Amino acid sequence: MKEFTLLVGDQCGLCNDAHIQIALAQEDIDFTVNEINITSDPALEAQYFMSIPVLLHNDVVVQEGQIDFVTILEYLKKI
Repeated sequence: MKEFTLLVGDQCGLCNDAHIQIALAQEDIDFTVNEINITSDPALEAQYFMSIPVLLHNDVVVQEGQIDFVTILEYLKKI
């Protein structure tokens, strides 16, 4: 099964939207998402503060900022 990482932050509206878009993509293709709040790691917070939410697969940025299910599905079909 494919495994992704979703980087999120506190009080992040785009992060809430990302959860919805990921759930829509998971209706079509089975994959898991591990969520990490960047505020728990100063290095992650420094690197991704202006980019969250960020969806990663094997350290590759699939999408950042505005996450949408179409992009996720297209990526999954390519790998």
